[in-house]
Amino acid sequence: MTETLGFCQEMRPESCGFVLFGATGDLAARKILPALYGLCEKKIAPGNFYLVLAARTPQDRPALENRLWNTLTRAGFSPSPEVFSSFLGRLEYLQADYASPAFFGRLAAALTRLDGKFGVKNKRLFYLATPPEAFEGITASLKTAGLLFDPKDCKCWSRVIIEKPYGSSLESAAAVDAGLKQAAPEDQVYRIDHFTGKETVQNLLALRSANAVFDNTWNNRFVDHVQLTVFEELGLEGRAAFFEKLGLARDMMSHILQLAAIISMDLPETFRDTDFKASKRRFFESLRVLSPQEVRTSVVRGQYAGYAAESGVAAGSRTETFLALKLLIDSDRWRGVPFYVRAGKRSGVKRTRLDIVYKKPEQGIFRHIDIGYPNVFSFSIQPEETVSFSLISKHPGPKLCFARRSMGLDYRPEGGEAASYPTDYERLLIDAMSGDQTLFLSSAEMSGMWRFLSPILTAWREDAAGNPLHVYPDGAPGPAAADELITKDGRVWV
Repeated sequence: MTETLGFCQEMRPESCGFVLFGATGDLAARKILPALYGLCEKKIAPGNFYLVLAARTPQDRPALENRLWNTLTRAGFSPSPEVFSSFLGRLEYLQADYASPAFFGRLAAALTRLDGKFGVKNKRLFYLATPPEAFEGITASLKTAGLLFDPKDCKCWSRVIIEKPYGSSLESAAAVDAGLKQAAPEDQVYRIDHFTGKETVQNLLALRSANAVFDNTWNNRFVDHVQLTVFEELGLEGRAAFFEKLGLARDMMSHILQLAAIISMDLPETFRDTDFKASKRRFFESLRVLSPQEVRTSVVRGQYAGYAAESGVAAGSRTETFLALKLLIDSDRWRGVPFYVRAGKRSGVKRTRLDIVYKKPEQGIFRHIDIGYPNVFSFSIQPEETVSFSLISKHPGPKLCFARRSMGLDYRPEGGEAASYPTDYERLLIDAMSGDQTLFLSSAEMSGMWRFLSPILTAWREDAAGNPLHVYPDGAPGPAAADELITKDGRVWV
């Protein structure tokens, strides 16, 4: 049956050149190159579009093409010869030396030539899939080479996408941001968090804003508490050098707080990026920062039992692979409603899920009866893409017995639809090519994240005895202390 569509709005990416720094790295292979190919395969890439891959690794053309083929097949594609050939026809490779002005001169010459070949006219997107310490040097060199245009001076544009981690502390994040802004103003910087591009997250916003029945009960009058779970089945998968420097809290906090913001922010007047970011900024301003004593009682950190045996992990490592916490939002809408968060590696079946748990009825004939379960509004973000609302109804039969029933929406596209739907990274690349910063992090959001996270990291470092590292079995949903965090408040994990 054909679905009848109502209001529709489409983002149209502009023709542009796309420069990927760090093109031979892990992030490029797992996420960015598959997303770029996916845009071409689904025919949603700009009409005039080219790609420059830049990395330190020397590669000739046959090695590059073989590497790209293997990258795409590992990502789940079965590239057709026609689409793959067209994709290869759009790209070039440059061996990079990020400290060399000569390299950026060669890059400028290549972009001028490719602009002419593809009819792009000075519109460039620079993706920095590099360590954060390289951001400032690369953007400064782009500016010096005349590759970061001021859109006020011409009908051209240049934008810079950067990936988390945005520094390793509040101070280092501020330094990274200051370094970026010497070359690129805020409206040219796109801080990506792929969780915001996931389809079910988009549907959460749509359900709230287009259905008054939901948003009108989305507050402390009706909601008892909110749960957010981000579990990964896998462990380090060869990324010990990266993970040992960060730990799960630094690695996941952007994801966690972006999801919390989208749940709890007041809906903006419009979904223009400026209004949307203003609403998210107010969320970060209302997020209660934990005192050292509150970190002791409201935060749990853990490490899966097999972590110490992973290749590349330091002896006696205290790096956390699990985090559970209770956060509070001091806003009129959410004051008094706890948000319980848990995230971890090797924590059982992979899942990302939001659960809004409602209060029991305060009026009516059943207000004094414990029915046994509340209404829960659940958003499964991955691997399923589903939305469900649990209801309490009478069980069939002569007795008055209550049963839990559920209304559900499976948001996964059916059949051939899946081939045309953008993934999270594809969606965000389309937005960046369109000049829409709505789903990207602002400088204020990044600072707000670090204001919340820094006291937790400090407490762990300075008060190890008061903040123990709990070991949990591989495959378990975290340590027992994570259950105690919520049960001591008279609640349970959904």
